[in-house]
Amino acid sequence: MAREKGILEDWHDQRGFGFIRRPGGDKIYVHMKSIGKSTERPKAGDTLSYQVGTGANGRTAAVDVTIIRPQPSTTAGTAPGKGSERIPAQSLRREPTAGMRHISMRTAAAATIIVLLGNNIVLGRFPVWVGLLYLIGTVAAFMFYQADKRAAERRAWRAPERRLHLADLTFGIVGGLLAQHVLRHKTYKPGFVMVTALITALHVLTLGLIMFGVYAPGTVGDFFRRTFAG
Repeated sequence: MAREKGILEDWHDQRGFGFIRRPGGDKIYVHMKSIGKSTERPKAGDTLSYQVGTGANGRTAAVDVTIIRPQPSTTAGTAPGKGSERIPAQSLRREPTAGMRHISMRTAAAATIIVLLGNNIVLGRFPVWVGLLYLIGTVAAFMFYQADKRAAERRAWRAPERRLHLADLTFGIVGGLLAQHVLRHKTYKPGFVMVTALITALHVLTLGLIMFGVYAPGTVGDFFRRTFAG
């Protein structure tokens, strides 16, 4: 099938879809999942290379999409034309895209949980088997996300989202965060992202309270000390 080139228009970054202006002038739907990995998020004005295929809902859509000429960033200098002004270079520095910020947040959160867990084990707050539970949960959660990603690509039956959330909650949050990062799966749906953030915060808060020795009758630290101290 021959490839086409078109300009990305009407891009909705938070929802992960938009439309490409085809050479003939009409538009074709494109979803973020059909765009190959790139160092930058797609944005309106990018030139895309794609094939015409069928989307998840059966309608015509762009598939196997590649960003071949990203919109150039503005550089410091003098704007052409009458009355141009010198623009300070620092004012033109490009801000990190939302996608890169989300990736950084996920990997940083996973690393934070690993560090807190390791410190708790070293300090004797947890027995080693708690670390093993997190390891098993990490592998299991990653596999659940991978299976769901493959099912989405095949348009096959998919497990309920609550199963992924449950895997994250029960010691699998590191695997869930890494899977979202590596597989680029479940990263654009606001509701899912919000629940993931809450589960991540719960793990970080719990591990942090235990690590810093929160210990008083009736506190969270006291409960977990008595639970995991054996």
